[in-house]
Amino acid sequence: MLLDLVIEDQDIGLRRMREGDVAACLCSSPQPVAGARCVPMGSMTYLPLATPAYINRFFPDGLTDHALREAPAIVFGPNDQLQHRFLAQSGFLGPFPHHLCPSSEGFVKLATAGMGYGMIPEIQVQTELKAGILAGIAPGKHLEVQLYWHFWRHSGGAMDRLTQTLVSGNRLVPS
Repeated sequence: MLLDLVIEDQDIGLRRMREGDVAACLCSSPQPVAGARCVPMGSMTYLPLATPAYINRFFPDGLTDHALREAPAIVFGPNDQLQHRFLAQSGFLGPFPHHLCPSSEGFVKLATAGMGYGMIPEIQVQTELKAGILAGIAPGKHLEVQLYWHFWRHSGGAMDRLTQTLVSGNRLVPS
């Protein structure tokens, strides 16, 4: 059984636990699967980011419906709903062009190459933000995602030690 530290759409991470694919997962659902425990781990801030050139090209008038229908987004995978949540929060519910990139490093590389805009964890791109390589397509807007550590109740010593380390303050994300 593998340990899945990927922050996934809650249905995927918990489904993988139920199917026995993983011993633990970090996801946005506070509801544990039967036989598992769930510990709150704080939140992660996701920002809608792109290069300044991309923003000038696709969003010269801001987040308009036209711009959101035309500007390619970057989505982590077919089950990733962060982009959809951000767009809905911005009042846009229509379809949008997008690239799929199931690699967090690749995701940032696509964004910095000007291939699209996407919801990126703020903690992951501090250098790019400070250098002006990436900027917000909607300054002041973000998504705050609450995260929960799910693990099997009787998963053994290694998982108990890992969970205790996480709970004792060495959390994966800032609260």
